[in-house]
Amino acid sequence: MQKPHQLSIQSKSLFLQTFEALYEHSPWVIERVFEKVCSEDKYDDLQTFHHLLSSTMLSADDELKMALILAHPRLAGKKAQQNELTDFSTEEQKSAGLSACSDEELAYITNLNEQYYKRFNFDFIMAVKGKSKEAIFKAFEQRLSNEREQEISTALEQINQIAWLRIQALYE
Repeated sequence: MQKPHQLSIQSKSLFLQTFEALYEHSPWVIERVFEKVCSEDKYDDLQTFHHLLSSTMLSADDELKMALILAHPRLAGKKAQQNELTDFSTEEQKSAGLSACSDEELAYITNLNEQYYKRFNFDFIMAVKGKSKEAIFKAFEQRLSNEREQEISTALEQINQIAWLRIQALYE
């Protein structure tokens, strides 16, 4: 597959279509970087491209960042159980074993999800690809004691980590 700059100069629609799923249901991140990626070939370096995406997302207003946080699905939640996740989210949760939870594990993560949502008013976000269920449960437990602002910041960091993992998956 062509690198980001090369893709951008070939076709704006192809560029947007290729990368729009990097940030869950939030194509605005990709739309905002298009002109810059198109103008400089340094964005064919995937880390440089990711840094641009990350800084663009983090510099957005709080309303857009919160909408991005709210766009993320609940881990092992109803959408996952009903096969309503994006392809990326499905693969990420599957790689962490979340699609194969025992009834006990499912009850436990459901309880963690409910506690987390009640405390922060958004779902727990973690770059789960390749993580174990135990590591995810531990992170859940630890992050429940955070303050809301700290957890918003952590969620945004995790979203950027998810985007990096998705970029890597596109170019494997």
